[in-house]
Amino acid sequence: MATSNFTVRIEPDIIDGDVSKVIGAQTPSATDAPFQSGDILFDWQPIQVPKGTSKLVSISGYIMGQDGGVQVNSDIEFVFAKSVNGVAPTTLGEENEPQTLCFELPKHLIGFAKVEGTSSATVGGEFGDYFTSNYGGANGGTFPVILQGESTGVSVGFDTIYVAAFCGGAIDFSTGVKPTAQATTSTDTIAVDGVDPRKCFQIGDTIYTNTDDTPLGTVKSMSASEIVLNANLGAQVEDNEEIVNANPIRVIFGFERSR
Repeated sequence: MATSNFTVRIEPDIIDGDVSKVIGAQTPSATDAPFQSGDILFDWQPIQVPKGTSKLVSISGYIMGQDGGVQVNSDIEFVFAKSVNGVAPTTLGEENEPQTLCFELPKHLIGFAKVEGTSSATVGGEFGDYFTSNYGGANGGTFPVILQGESTGVSVGFDTIYVAAFCGGAIDFSTGVKPTAQATTSTDTIAVDGVDPRKCFQIGDTIYTNTDDTPLGTVKSMSASEIVLNANLGAQVEDNEEIVNANPIRVIFGFERSR
């Protein structure tokens, strides 16, 4: 039987309108708000897979580091779910907190996978960490994982399944990127100092200031001393606030499928 491979990529928004999930208040500088073991790293993200069963054979990705440096080597635990009677699983709760909701999860659950932060499968990058599953290795016992969405009686097309993740240790998404002066909603540019923003953000990332739940916008370009957005700022920023990233983690799921 022939097999084919495909990948699905996600870039979750872990702030989602509540900046306190990743950074603390201004007292007088922003205080860190690290995730702890057992906290929700990101809530359910929909992914599209071909109808029928798919074999999850790898998980790879990149997680931005604290203040432009490397991230703590932490396990990441991924939970997969399907809809039931056409209804998606409800929220697990708030990111950066333990699960408090989704009491119906046992009926939706279709799989679990863990990437070991302490194994050789996690490679430290200069400005963050790469991570990958260790298929068949000492810490790769959770792979492969067979996943299948809700059966609808139709054998062609795509199903939506859902993935969420939990931290296995402390993870800190502070950036140390700070405006050098006030920037108003009449400009698309923020002059910054502290950490080079290119170590903390990517083009297209959604950014916030630590004092406002309104997104500033998405990154268009950067240099060592400024961030340019795709439109004027969505909120005013002040000198010495901290600019934070709503998309500090990127995950690539590798699948194998028989046909």
